[in-house]
Amino acid sequence: MPKHRHLRDFMAIASSRSLRAAAASLGLTQPAISRSLQELEEELGVPLFERHTRGVALTPAGEKYLARAQVASESLRRGYEEARQYHGDLTGTVAVSLSSAVVLGLLPLAYPQFRKAWPAISVRFVEGHFPNIEPRLRDGELDFYVGPRPKRELDKGYVVQRLADNDRAVMARKGHPLADVKSLADLVDAEWLIAGLRDRVEEEFEEVFSAWGLPSPAVRTRAESMLVLAVLLATTDALVFVPRIWAASPLFRDTLQEIAVSETLAAPEIVQMHSLQFPLTPAAEHLALLLQRAAGKPYRRRA
Repeated sequence: MPKHRHLRDFMAIASSRSLRAAAASLGLTQPAISRSLQELEEELGVPLFERHTRGVALTPAGEKYLARAQVASESLRRGYEEARQYHGDLTGTVAVSLSSAVVLGLLPLAYPQFRKAWPAISVRFVEGHFPNIEPRLRDGELDFYVGPRPKRELDKGYVVQRLADNDRAVMARKGHPLADVKSLADLVDAEWLIAGLRDRVEEEFEEVFSAWGLPSPAVRTRAESMLVLAVLLATTDALVFVPRIWAASPLFRDTLQEIAVSETLAAPEIVQMHSLQFPLTPAAEHLALLLQRAAGKPYRRRA
């Protein structure tokens, strides 16, 4: 059975594509890391790298083994942090992915409490939606995700918890010429942006407009960052569908406004998800709980 140092050395070589660079990054000599790799390859009975004059490249077996090694290494890291946290050590790392609605509506309520309880923890927030971050969630790089429920059917490898309802609003810059429009039909010919919630750009628009028997507008600009979306909205006459929490956020009070159409613009409910393969550490579980407690009022659908 390969030892932990074998996995560590193998992943360092795979990352740097060089035995010399990998050895330097780990504070080892090149003969030592070469010996470690040789032991691992002998244990597995297959070559993991092809040697070239300019370095090394993973073999097909090496590519497969790297994926397994990364999962195993992540599990070991989490197990180490979990054991120490249960023993009272408040250090470690938490990495989560949040949609823009969660960043605006829930994070300001949850994060101060979390930081007070875990002052020494390292936290990384990734803004994103499930289709884009799923590989990182599945492989354990991210502890959990909070955002719109994925549209496609999920396999049984995830724990999924519903947090709250959600709906959309039409947002525009302050003083937009269509600010007083009351019907979605009057916005069909406007310029639109799309926030990139779906893999296919047109899908979100098609589902919203078709629900009211309207043609889908042409969309030529897709923004996958909350900052890009906000800048384009504030400086052009473009419109966008965003979670309703945007309309109430103080960040946009002076630059953006909602166009209050009469139609209800349904959106996927907000869920929290993590991989079954990677149970949450106490720190990650606490942050997840605080986000759950913050959910509700910011997302409660209007009557």
